[in-house]
Amino acid sequence: MRWGVFAALAVASCTAKPAVETVPAPRTYAHGIGGATFLIGGTFPPGRLPDGNSVILYGPEGSIVVDTGRRVEHLTAIQQGLSGLGFPLVAIVNTHWHLDHVSGNPALKAAHPGVKVYGTSAIDGALAGFLAKSAESSHQALADGAVSATAIPDVEGDLATIARGSELRPDVVIDEPRDMMIAGRPLSLRVARRAVTERDLWIYDADQKRAIVGDLVTVPAPFLDTACPEGWLQALDDIAASSAEQVVPGHGPVMPIADFHRWRGAFGDFIACARGAGALEGCAAGWLAGAAPWIGNDGARAKAMADYYGGLIRTGKLDGYCTA
Repeated sequence: MRWGVFAALAVASCTAKPAVETVPAPRTYAHGIGGATFLIGGTFPPGRLPDGNSVILYGPEGSIVVDTGRRVEHLTAIQQGLSGLGFPLVAIVNTHWHLDHVSGNPALKAAHPGVKVYGTSAIDGALAGFLAKSAESSHQALADGAVSATAIPDVEGDLATIARGSELRPDVVIDEPRDMMIAGRPLSLRVARRAVTERDLWIYDADQKRAIVGDLVTVPAPFLDTACPEGWLQALDDIAASSAEQVVPGHGPVMPIADFHRWRGAFGDFIACARGAGALEGCAAGWLAGAAPWIGNDGARAKAMADYYGGLIRTGKLDGYCTA
């Protein structure tokens, strides 16, 4: 359970983070985005944990789901998207192991026998380390009454997912870049090392000049809980060096490449500020200014997150993720 700053939970890796209530962003970006591709936008309700974006790609031999969300409501939206055109689901691609991107895997595999999951091996270390510790802390927090009532269903859902952790492992391990045909559709699977997690997978769809990048881009703030900032910066450089004209984030609306470059610049400035010696308040203020187009009325939560993550960077608490 890594989302204490979002839901004000004193658990695991997320203790002492501020309570923030905000207006939930509507799912305004659940729609076709061209090239036989459909985006199911994630949600981030007050006092709850976030769901990441999911993407459905249709190919000549079936459909592909990129990331499967956390909550039942999100999984239902995926299933509705799959049933809309009647293409069989043949593949799931997980960009990384965070629970708001993989929790729907078991249910989708059960509903669609024969589906293959593509992802990196980083989930093995997460199950043995980060997620195991998070489960222990979450159980304790529930027992102590330290979890807000609105967040209890999400925490219990995450615990159930971790308990079925072996079902989250990929059938096809992608630890090195590979160009592949999946569902008859050519895709380039790229791997970023020590970025958001130990290994992150992002997809370059050359036919559409589109990069589907998971949590390498997030709003209202970068989610740095398990991240190496410098590796993340390198991954953003790699995305920029592709021929992508459009970027699909892990959280937030689709970005034309000019918007991606603005987000990337704001991220780089935030990391440099947090690595520096100036007041951390200035780092959060810089992020709010740089990422203003995507924050909207979520400024209080964005500031709380930026303050928290800036502190993690400044105190060196993320440095271990750069060497693990």
